[in-house]
Amino acid sequence: LDVVQEEESIHTSEIILDARGSTFAKAHMPGAINIPYRSLVTDEDLLKFRPRAELQQVFRDAGVDPVTDRKVILTCGSGVSVCLLWMSLEECGRNNTEGTLVYDGSWSEYGAYEPAPKVSSSED
Repeated sequence: LDVVQEEESIHTSEIILDARGSTFAKAHMPGAINIPYRSLVTDEDLLKFRPRAELQQVFRDAGVDPVTDRKVILTCGSGVSVCLLWMSLEECGRNNTEGTLVYDGSWSEYGAYEPAPKVSSSED
């Protein structure tokens, strides 16, 4: 849980993207940006990504530049839907694999760790 120990730097240098749906509003990592995994796939087929232009718009709407030089930390509820974020960023031109990190413990680990700071959407 190095993320907790480096909380101040996260707010200035890294971007945290959280792929959870409605549970994001209840509690999340401070500074995290919610990009629900459902916004990355088509309504008709949850196994099919939206076209590149639509994915780019999803990131723009969230205030995220997919090709930023900043480190991007990806998280979700249990470490599965975070992969959709990774693939969507790649589809939008992000090829910085060293600067794109998957927090595989995701919310199931972070949320259970008592000392980890947590906020709700009403506190952002």
